[in-house]
Amino acid sequence: MMLGILRCNLLGIFDKFGEYYDLTYRETMDYKKDCDILESIFKAFKMKPKSILDLGCGTGSHALILAKRGYSVAGIDVSKVMIEKAKAKAEKENMKIEFHVQDMRRMKLNRKFDCTISMFGALGFVYLYKGLVDTLSGLKQHLNKGGLFIFEFWSVGGVRASPYHRWMEAKDQQVTLYRLSESSFDHLTSIMTLDMKFIIVHKDKLVESFKEKFKMRCYTLAEMRQYLESNGFKLVAAYDWDVEDREKLKKPRRETFRVLAVAERT
Repeated sequence: MMLGILRCNLLGIFDKFGEYYDLTYRETMDYKKDCDILESIFKAFKMKPKSILDLGCGTGSHALILAKRGYSVAGIDVSKVMIEKAKAKAEKENMKIEFHVQDMRRMKLNRKFDCTISMFGALGFVYLYKGLVDTLSGLKQHLNKGGLFIFEFWSVGGVRASPYHRWMEAKDQQVTLYRLSESSFDHLTSIMTLDMKFIIVHKDKLVESFKEKFKMRCYTLAEMRQYLESNGFKLVAAYDWDVEDREKLKKPRRETFRVLAVAERT
């Protein structure tokens, strides 16, 4: 990474964002707590999975923790940069984890799993119904019967008024990252558009600047239940993922934005 270079173009999908993904969320994501809760859900459903597939695994933080706890883990993500970072983490920790650059709508791993997870709203990037059907169809082929699909989705009830603006700052020993974002929600399509600008600074000097634009599909719980049941899954639980004490596995409120759903492959 060279100082003094201004870059405002998009490279591959999520690839530029992938370079700074861990820095962006280092203060807001608690991967260990997430994995603790996943294991409590396994226990609640009297399940002892040996193998786990992570859809939209990002840089592999959940996968790495689960692998250290004895699970056989594989992860897929559409971002080549994120998968490269995930592989580097696993190699550094001497952990054997399969990571693949794949689109979840067209996954092909030639094996089945006991459980699938998709954290941090990754499923929402599949914002067209056909894409959701393709994802669930492919997942059904990769998940053992009776296996659990545990995933986060964004709920329509918790969407803020548009346009909604946010900014954040994150630091490590090398750089300071600033992210400015604007989200807008289309009530007819339930699609949220996120426009984000990243500014990277080192010792008060601009390192680089770039923009990312994403579309995310939001759902009501009733919609998600219907889509799952139409595609070979049964919604068996839903939890409020907004609250700090989410380990208590509370039911989602009307205004809950982040919902953790548990579906069983029928």
